[in-house]
Amino acid sequence: MSVLETKQLTKQFGKLTAVDRMDFEIDRGEIVGIIGPNGAGKTTFVNLLTGVLEATEGEVIFDGESLGNAPVHDRANKGLVRSFQIPRVCDDLTLLENVRSAVLSRERRNNSLFSILHWEDESREEALELLERFGLADRQNVEAETIPHGDKKILDVCMSVAMRPKLLILDEPTSGVATDNKHEIMNRLQRYFETTDSAVLFIEHDMELIEQYAERVLAMDQGQKLIDGTPQEVLEDETVKRRIRGEE
Repeated sequence: MSVLETKQLTKQFGKLTAVDRMDFEIDRGEIVGIIGPNGAGKTTFVNLLTGVLEATEGEVIFDGESLGNAPVHDRANKGLVRSFQIPRVCDDLTLLENVRSAVLSRERRNNSLFSILHWEDESREEALELLERFGLADRQNVEAETIPHGDKKILDVCMSVAMRPKLLILDEPTSGVATDNKHEIMNRLQRYFETTDSAVLFIEHDMELIEQYAERVLAMDQGQKLIDGTPQEVLEDETVKRRIRGEE
């Protein structure tokens, strides 16, 4: 059963069509990668899904409900959550405080002193469990600004997971991370999501990571869907080889 579906989703900027009549589905528990050259429309497509941009035409259906022009926070509250290419964590807070803030935000109980005190134990316990699952518990009391970039990206994802997403969108989860650490990040993510029915949609330029971690791949170019299929089908497609992988 699909958790998200788009029908003829389109975004125009003046005469430029950044996303062109995109039909797409992702099922619960599925891990789908998005590939394409710079300017293909990948980020615009994700921005339409998450409400950062308003569609020119078409619709986004999430968990059986048409989202219309629902804003970002409403979509996040419904379970459509995005983790960014540049981690959006608070450097002055510890890792534990960052994740706890996400837990409290999800519960909408972070707007009063009483609420925070009431959920002190619950939010701490859940945050610690998430940090443990993502391999960060040993640094729970360290300020976020002191940890490496790769771990900060993991922390950002951990905070996104604290929102209990039905669909988590990852924007280049290994961007800026040393090659040796890319598989460590993806392995941690994969281990976690194997225990949930959350769907994952991730933009990635590294074809090795796409091949290893995506169950399905959406290839885009010039705002359009080139092909949607298994990693092998997509990466061996002649058009993808020519227009995305740069192979002649």
